[in-house]
Amino acid sequence: MSTHAVVGAAIGSFLPSHPAAAALLGFASHFVLDAIPHWDYPIRSAFVNPAIGGRLKRDRALMLDAVTIGGDALFGLVGSALLFTTPTGMCAVILGACGAVLPDPLQFVHAHFPREPFRSIQRFHRWMHTKKPMKKQVVWGIVSQMALVVVVVALAKAAHDGALPTIVAWGAH
Repeated sequence: MSTHAVVGAAIGSFLPSHPAAAALLGFASHFVLDAIPHWDYPIRSAFVNPAIGGRLKRDRALMLDAVTIGGDALFGLVGSALLFTTPTGMCAVILGACGAVLPDPLQFVHAHFPREPFRSIQRFHRWMHTKKPMKKQVVWGIVSQMALVVVVVALAKAAHDGALPTIVAWGAH
């Protein structure tokens, strides 16, 4: 989730006066990033796992998932805010980051409420998600995601500083 949040926040940083567009583009960025081979941490609880959607069972697996997923989301959102927030663009940065992480919690919602629009979003999410997960390459998967974050932050900062031409000029001030 942290990778998604950083990319969404970077997008939002270019759209300070268009927070709704930042949220929508952040949301769309999630699916693009999921198409890139990456490592996903294991989901231990049947209740949290979108493929199972089991009954709530307050056990160690649920607690581990809550800490892992919640910590990752919190780290990504706070880190994104610290990296990209400006006084004039705070709303767009936060909404871009939130929009970018939203598809993953929507998988959980779909598992427990398999109705529209969650059904269509989940179908698209599965279709876009890489078919080459890095399950046995945990270190490479984490390193590649960290490298992607570094590249996105560097490019966004360089574009904001005028060192690169801004690809997204709409809404950037």
